[in-house]
Amino acid sequence: MELSPVAWQVISNLLVFGGICTAVMTIRYNVEMARKTQTATFLFESRKDGEYIDSLHTLRRIRDSGKSFRSYVFPPAGSLSDSETAEGRKIQYILNFYERVAVSIKAGIYEEDMIKQASYTTVMDTYETAEPLIKALREKLRSSLTYQEFEWLHKRWKNKPPKCNK
Repeated sequence: MELSPVAWQVISNLLVFGGICTAVMTIRYNVEMARKTQTATFLFESRKDGEYIDSLHTLRRIRDSGKSFRSYVFPPAGSLSDSETAEGRKIQYILNFYERVAVSIKAGIYEEDMIKQASYTTVMDTYETAEPLIKALREKLRSSLTYQEFEWLHKRWKNKPPKCNK
């Protein structure tokens, strides 16, 4: 049986289309795997980040002491002591860290579900602990932009927490 030139053209076009579809699917798969690999690297590296860990401990220690976070922005004595300035830098580090995480998630650089599974409680606790400080900074700077991406992430995750494993 001999095929007509039109049939050969249709078969050729279908093969080319199939090849293009395969290439597109492969690229999408590779991009997704690269995002997951990038996220896994981030998660492992952040757990070794001494400054990150120290900043989290400092934030929680201040919270547990009952000291007002607003006092880091509006110090009652007019200025902060050297130790309070150092604590303020540590708090700023952790807030900036999660601001960058939120920006990276929003931009599609990191796989949100992986970070959510690994860090949900820490992200939620950190934001809720630091919220008075964030509000004080916004008040002082007269800008609602301060840590807005971190706030976005907190609200997003609060509205849709991870599912409980059974």
